[in-house]
Amino acid sequence: MEAMNGTADLSTAPILPRESQDLRVFATGAAPEVKGDLLPQDTKPYREPGLVAENATGHVTLVPDLLKTNGITADAGNAAGNGNFTSTPVPLTNGHQEGPVTEPTNNELLDDIWSPATKLKRRLEDTKELVVCPGVYDGFSARIAMSVGFDAMYMTGAGTTASKLGMADLGVASRTDMKEHADMIANLDPSKMLVADMDTGYGGPITITTTVNQYIRANVAGFHIEDQLLTKRCGHLAGKKVVSQEVYLSRIKAAKAAIDKAHSDIVLIARTDANQQHGYDECLTRLRAARDLGADVGLLEGFKSKDEARQAVHDLAPWPLLLNVVENGHSPLITVDEARDMGFRIIIFSFGALVPAYLAIKNAFERLKTEGVTGVHETDISPKSIFDVCGLEEAIEIDEIAGGEDFKGGV
Repeated sequence: MEAMNGTADLSTAPILPRESQDLRVFATGAAPEVKGDLLPQDTKPYREPGLVAENATGHVTLVPDLLKTNGITADAGNAAGNGNFTSTPVPLTNGHQEGPVTEPTNNELLDDIWSPATKLKRRLEDTKELVVCPGVYDGFSARIAMSVGFDAMYMTGAGTTASKLGMADLGVASRTDMKEHADMIANLDPSKMLVADMDTGYGGPITITTTVNQYIRANVAGFHIEDQLLTKRCGHLAGKKVVSQEVYLSRIKAAKAAIDKAHSDIVLIARTDANQQHGYDECLTRLRAARDLGADVGLLEGFKSKDEARQAVHDLAPWPLLLNVVENGHSPLITVDEARDMGFRIIIFSFGALVPAYLAIKNAFERLKTEGVTGVHETDISPKSIFDVCGLEEAIEIDEIAGGEDFKGGV
């Protein structure tokens, strides 16, 4: 890539990762003319793609829009989205005065720049933090989770299968079912972190790489892939069977290769269900091998005791572990505080929305059957209350910004 007379030809420039597309790059000399496409046509941007430019001296600077207005620059080595910022004075070309810049002291400013995947990866770097993810199974349960303040969620495969297909979690949900559900949930608010179930990857290595790419483009922050047979079942049912270590690790390799090729920060969570069939030691062997292949987080499904859960954190430290809490499942109940004390780094509550929804709906329908009313009239929940949770005010605001008049009379 050469720059002459203030012109930069980017036709051969490297493609920035999706997580870096918020970065804007400007030359420290005269503003260059940019040529060439930066991103492949089929890349779905998290936000508007950035630009790469190089001035006549070959100096390239990456600048997040939010930080650029404050005189903060990211050095050119940060194309992978590592979030390290320079404090070197630079002449700004957008009308701001030259002078020393102040390095950010925390990640709050960067949260508006990082993709959900990068946010999750950075959160995992804090060894004292536990990321709490309520299990959501559709758009409405996700909206409720966000409305009460959660910035991270877990898309459960069991919940997706039950809500989307009305069937038991026996491996009947397809890759298309799962990807479309994840895409919808993750983009209700693209700033929130969604960890999504990817089951077995839905096939061999080629299929797995395609699935990973689809999850990346869906704005998913992290996913887990497991070692059950393709004809899998819920991790808290009896009779599970797992593939050989060789096949399992080929799944991890394929997923990792896809992530690396996409230059993505999406978090790869290696899950093993081998505890039921082969025992704890086999789980350790599989997870250690997955860790060595580049998996970011481990998930040992089906702990038989709290002591076993605590031991797993110790045996695999400092590698981050995810804890799947399924109340009334095959594992003991471990609270958020207990999980934090044990050293887990992510905790998901897979049935955290599905079971309460079942209980509430069943109760209402039983009353309708016997009493002729659902009981909703005894609450203060109106249709508008539900729509408010689902973004009604935001939709009205968008209409007003666009010059619409449909909602001037109120709703």
